[in-house]
Amino acid sequence: MSGLALLTVTKLSDALTTGIGLVHLPGVYEANPVVASLFREVGVTIGLAVASAAIIAGVTLVVEISSVLVSVRRRDGHLAPVVRLVGYGVPSVCFAIVSIHNAGVLVSGLQMGAAVPW
Repeated sequence: MSGLALLTVTKLSDALTTGIGLVHLPGVYEANPVVASLFREVGVTIGLAVASAAIIAGVTLVVEISSVLVSVRRRDGHLAPVVRLVGYGVPSVCFAIVSIHNAGVLVSGLQMGAAVPW
């Protein structure tokens, strides 16, 4: 799986679990104040789509530019895959951890009697 694909899947998992929690579980809130402000302005669904797309695009831009710069500096380019591994891997692990946490919050909320969203 490519780094970009992994980043996209883990970010979408984060967005999906966040969205379900925000819409269907009372007391769930967005901890990031910038994103919370965006949600107040445009709503949760559009806000999640915009924020997720911006994060994926921003990480991809930084990782790919860094990879090219490393390749130019080291003509054999052997460090470019390391840059991609770290650049896509670290955020992907973070989004996976957040998704697992969010899933735990959702399960806990359902056990406490919250309405099932589907």
